[in-house]
Amino acid sequence: MKRLRIAALLLALPATVAFAQAEDHAPTALSSASRMSHDRGESWTYIRPGLDLGAFRNIMIEPVVVYSGPDSQFEDIDSADRRTYARIIDEALRRELAGARPIVRRAAAGTARLRVTLIGMEKTMGGVATATRATPLGMASSVVRSVTGRGGRLTGSMLIALEMFDGGGQLQAAIVRRREPDALDIPATLGTTETARAIARDFAKALRDRFQSGRTR
Repeated sequence: MKRLRIAALLLALPATVAFAQAEDHAPTALSSASRMSHDRGESWTYIRPGLDLGAFRNIMIEPVVVYSGPDSQFEDIDSADRRTYARIIDEALRRELAGARPIVRRAAAGTARLRVTLIGMEKTMGGVATATRATPLGMASSVVRSVTGRGGRLTGSMLIALEMFDGGGQLQAAIVRRREPDALDIPATLGTTETARAIARDFAKALRDRFQSGRTR
């Protein structure tokens, strides 16, 4: 009961952003940083004019790496945990994208080579984040946030960069996005690792759907 009272109090507070935002520039250490244009908030995008995802016959996935640039956003998350979260993304990508195209180890003509970088991570307040969904006020707030595409309160997020090259090494697309679990995804609120798994799964499925549909936006 005490935890529920704390959760209700936290829900009544104004939302704050606990992480630094890459709003004035794309992550500087990315090779594609100068090619990307600012969309909004922490979102940056470059799409090669005329890009057709349907033209790629297979996919090569480089191992997901942890960003080491001066504008990384990991707060107090240690190096071992950063590598764990990167590995979670890597596994989700290989699992989901295998349903869209054959996965290959070497790039050739017709290969989409994907490079994913974990730029930052915000922790989930495990337990408290879950409790906020257990009150009528909390559930109502979560429904609204889910419908409007926002993550739940006190639940962590990832800042992820995706760069895509063709078989000859030419940049085809680059995006930076802050990803959060759906506000109604209760298991994702149990801890930061669970949050990372939910984000990785949703990110990988969204990318799989893009390759299957051929849409770039």
